Amino acid sequence: MSGFEAGVRADSRIGAAKFSHGNADARAPGVLIGRAHVAESLRRGNGAMRMAGALLVPLKLVLPVTLLLTILAAALVYAGMRLGIPGFAPWLTLGELLVPLAFLAIHITNRRYGAAYALAQVLGAWTIGIAAIWAARSDILSHPLPATRIVVAFAGALLVAQVAAVVVFDGLRGPRWWQAPLFASLWGSAILCVIGFPVAFAGSDTGWLAAMFDYLGVMIAASVLMVVPYWAIRGIVPPKSGFGGY
Repeated sequence: MSGFEAGVRADSRIGAAKFSHGNADARAPGVLIGRAHVAESLRRGNGAMRMAGALLVPLKLVLPVTLLLTILAAALVYAGMRLGIPGFAPWLTLGELLVPLAFLAIHITNRRYGAAYALAQVLGAWTIGIAAIWAARSDILSHPLPATRIVVAFAGALLVAQVAAVVVFDGLRGPRWWQAPLFASLWGSAILCVIGFPVAFAGSDTGWLAAMFDYLGVMIAASVLMVVPYWAIRGIVPPKSGFGGY
């Protein structure tokens, strides 16, 4: 009975008659009984398509990884360039101000390709960046650098923050298009500050608590502002299929 039902076309009784005479449409899903050669060719075709899709994955990641890597590199290069804003956060640097752009780059990838690609973008950019720093370590060590504890603390915090932003964005995408980029950036900013500052400065004489709240305020304001370019990009970068335009 189940074999018979598998060959019945839903739209007419003719399908059942055709099946009973061995003339079922081989293109219909599940109608492959007695047609082993057709089933085998379809399986081979599906396998080839999956292989082609797997080969396209790295190509899709080239631009997202390059974009994120460029932003992270700029944040590192300009980490010592103080902005000198009178009356507010005299310690704030251009590198720290570029960090919100990294979240925006991740949101765009998440919108276009989904969370798996955005996570691959984050891990790929960090892997290439760390490898490049290690390869050029002799030149880098010849220049004044922040303490290792500070570098490791904020780099690790930023990596965790970016992974969290991927998860939050993916969970909030929907008709209220602004929720996903805004709250993903806010969560990422909070994680960056709550992890980075204590790990870098706890137990030292640095007055890091006030600096943490100042920088968190900067990141919150930047998260709100980053919704504007995300809104503008929505018309250029289509979303992953199945997300209804969000």
